[in-house]
Amino acid sequence: MKAEFRKLRQALEEQETLLLAQMADIEKEIARKRDEHLDRLSEELSSLGGLIQEMEEKRQQLPGELLQDVRSLLQSSERKKPFQNPEPFPPELKWKIWDICDRNASLASTEEQIRANVTLDPDTANLFLVLSEDRKSVRYGDRDQDLPNNPERFDLHPFVLGCERFTAGRHYWEVIVETEEQWAVGVARKSVRRKDYVELSTVEGIWAMGKWADDYSVNGHVLSLSGKLKRIRISLNFEGHRVAFYDADTGSHLYTFYGASFSGETLLPFFYVWGKACLSISP
Repeated sequence: MKAEFRKLRQALEEQETLLLAQMADIEKEIARKRDEHLDRLSEELSSLGGLIQEMEEKRQQLPGELLQDVRSLLQSSERKKPFQNPEPFPPELKWKIWDICDRNASLASTEEQIRANVTLDPDTANLFLVLSEDRKSVRYGDRDQDLPNNPERFDLHPFVLGCERFTAGRHYWEVIVETEEQWAVGVARKSVRRKDYVELSTVEGIWAMGKWADDYSVNGHVLSLSGKLKRIRISLNFEGHRVAFYDADTGSHLYTFYGASFSGETLLPFFYVWGKACLSISP
């Protein structure tokens, strides 16, 4: 018992040291971005101040000379690189913070998050689904295909699973979802039913978010999002019992399943397409 307690304490201390170091790095990055912004802002204000002073000095000139000089000043000002407001929170910083939060989900989450090289499993694809040769994209076809009726294949729903199997650790992958049709992405238990009617729900062993009509939703609950999604990051923390979704372009958090009951089963990437939808796994 004492040995286990010492081991747990050591793991906690190591995790604390790691998280504090990461937070320190993030604080330095935020400070650097802030200083860069302040320097640029100071330069812009100084330039504007000089322009105003020149305009004041030329007020005593004759109208013709004044007009010519003002035009010259304005043209010179327009040639300068316009000031751009910085992003309030750059995506790269968001990813670092989300990673720290995800690590803290469980005592066993100190390992690095691994980008999974996801490919689609043709043996699980519904007969109407057409997979690309590299098995990196899937679309809904015009007719069903003549394929073997193997036990792994989804019969009633246009679903397909990834080949990768997750039994531990922290993993993520990204999917291009820039389509107006219905789709869903996430993870599913290996034991998810293939031959019967299945709902997109955690009860069935599916943790997914998707698009129906004009709404993005999870388990029938509409998500309040601004703008259209182009790429989604699916983040799996097996020991932390979490499945999270992010806007892969902005780093914005979309939704997280907490306390996911994986029941110790193998998990696989999950995809659903309908109509003219096409999903592609981002390289």
